[in-house]
Amino acid sequence: MYLAANIIVGVCALAGFIYGEAQFFRPKKALYAQMITLSLGCIAFGRLFNIVRLLTGGELTGNFQLGFLGLIGSLMFFFSANFGTVDSLVDDHSKELKKYRLIALAAPVAAVLMYVGLFLLSDVSGRQKILGAVLTAFVMAASYFNLKHLIFPDIDFGIVKCLRPYNLLALIYSISIFVEFCAMSRDNEVLTLICCCVTGLVTAAMIPTVVRGVNKWKT
Repeated sequence: MYLAANIIVGVCALAGFIYGEAQFFRPKKALYAQMITLSLGCIAFGRLFNIVRLLTGGELTGNFQLGFLGLIGSLMFFFSANFGTVDSLVDDHSKELKKYRLIALAAPVAAVLMYVGLFLLSDVSGRQKILGAVLTAFVMAASYFNLKHLIFPDIDFGIVKCLRPYNLLALIYSISIFVEFCAMSRDNEVLTLICCCVTGLVTAAMIPTVVRGVNKWKT
C-alpha cells in the first residue's frame, strides 16, 4: 500500500512539475511560479526515491530516507515563494494589518501542538521525534505565509486575491504530509494512503491554479 500511495503522489507531482516547467521557465516569467514548480520537482524526487526503495525490497519506516528531503525541499520552496517574492509587496508592516499577521500565527501554533501531541508525548521512536521536529519547523514556516496570504487583504497589487486558491492548496499540502508522516511512524497504511490521495490531488491542481492566478493578475 505504501508503494501505491507514493506512486499516486509521484505521478501527480511529476505531471505538475513538467507542466509548470513548460509554463514558467521562460524569459520574463514570474519567479514566484518558478519556485512553486521547483517545489513540485522536490516532491516528485522524494517520491521517486521512495518508489525505488520499495521496489528494491527496502522499507520506509525503519531508518532515515532520502525521500524525506523531498518533503523538506518542497516546503522550503513554498516558503521562499511567498516570503521572498510576494510578502514584501503585500505587507507594509503597518499597525492596521497587524491583526492579519497575528491570525496567521494560528498555522505554526497548530503545527507545534500537533507535534507535541502526536510525536513528543507519544511512544514513537526517538528518530521519528527528531524527524517530526524537523518537518514541523518547515511546516511552520511555509504554512504561516500560506495562511497569511490566504486571509490578507489586497491593498495595491491584487496578487494576493489571485493566488488565494494556490495558498489554500499549499496549506492543505502541509497538513496532509504532516498527517502522512505521523501515520507512517505508526505503520498505519490506510491513513497513509488517504493522505497520499489528498496530496496527489493537491499537487495535480497546484500548477493549473497558479497559471490561472498569474494570468488573472496580469489582466
